[in-house]
Amino acid sequence: MIFHLLGFPGVGKYTVAREMSALAESVGTRIVVVDNHLTSNPVLAVIDADGVGELPDGVWDRVRAIREVVNQTIEDLSPPDWSFVFTNVIVATDPDGQEVMARLQRLADARSTNYVPVMLHCDISELRRRVTSPGRHERHKWVDPDAVEAFARRERLLGPQAALLDVDVTAMTATESAASILRQAGLIES
Repeated sequence: MIFHLLGFPGVGKYTVAREMSALAESVGTRIVVVDNHLTSNPVLAVIDADGVGELPDGVWDRVRAIREVVNQTIEDLSPPDWSFVFTNVIVATDPDGQEVMARLQRLADARSTNYVPVMLHCDISELRRRVTSPGRHERHKWVDPDAVEAFARRERLLGPQAALLDVDVTAMTATESAASILRQAGLIES
């Protein structure tokens, strides 16, 4: 399967993706985490990306190029029985948002598998708390709770036209959230 975790910064996409991989491994299934920072950090690590300030023009063009190389590698070279979990923040005003989702659908089609978009939500107060978690700064993630709150209040998350799983992770651990997703996808039993 091609899972796609969507949600605001700090909601726990990467943490839930890692738990999905670990839970799947415990039942003999391989899920590889393709966090959005896997493709953005090669660029963000070599510029002044502090998780607070604005980024220079051209950053996202370079990230898109890396993302396409990773997607093409999965399509051409990855074992056919592997699943993948991607993570993204995609909002309605993102000019590339629809294409990111369409590309993952094409990837799933090329691999003869399902594209499973999952929307993760949590309360703003919890989002503010999570965005300051240790380790976010080192991974070049957004760490300014005021800016993330303003972004979450201003923007609307964009999801694909296909039905998606919707999980409120406010009061759930990452393991509970991951198990819920994998159960709904039929990869683990209740």
